[in-house]
Amino acid sequence: MPLYQDSFRNNQSNGYTSGSQIEGMESFANSLEKLFFAEVTILNCTNLDAKTNLAIELNCNISLVEMLFHFNKGTWGNFKPGRTSFIKLLNNLVEESGFSVDIEEFTFFLKDTAIVINKIYDNSIPEQLDIIIAEICKHYVHFSKGLTETPYEIYVPVFEEENNEKNEILIQNIEADNNTKKDYFQYWGLYFESEDDAVIYDLKSSTIEHGDLFMLNH
Repeated sequence: MPLYQDSFRNNQSNGYTSGSQIEGMESFANSLEKLFFAEVTILNCTNLDAKTNLAIELNCNISLVEMLFHFNKGTWGNFKPGRTSFIKLLNNLVEESGFSVDIEEFTFFLKDTAIVINKIYDNSIPEQLDIIIAEICKHYVHFSKGLTETPYEIYVPVFEEENNEKNEILIQNIEADNNTKKDYFQYWGLYFESEDDAVIYDLKSSTIEHGDLFMLNH
């Protein structure tokens, strides 16, 4: 699996710098900490279109099972309609800073795993974050091998490794904003202590498979 030579914990964020210089960022970070009961690190870079892309890292002192339990109860993340939410906080940051802001990468560091979510189209992470976590709840029994082993890293999404031409088309589609939300819910990449390489989790069949993967930003 050539694109999985290094796991997330051995990689630094690509091209990102401290986000503290953006007006409203400190308030945004503080609100995220309250929302997710976490220590928050925000990194940013500005692309050629003058859009500020953020990489958000949340260090949560809970396990994956605890996170999913509190998410289902509505006591973590505050995703219920009509209540203060991640999208509202991001919109407030846009208004206060005067910049166009999007999330390039969103990472939860939990006690037993890291969940890494990558952008696949404009505003894809703010729009789909709650659905992604709900799908993690739904599939947890299956990707944890019947509750016997929790993966220490989860990547959302990954794509099947194909020839160079098809991989180039995939990248072009992402850059052109041609991907859709369904691309989040086809394949995820998992790292297990018991596996030598990353494995594929197929959400459609709820099965773990071995094969070559294409992972964004790595």
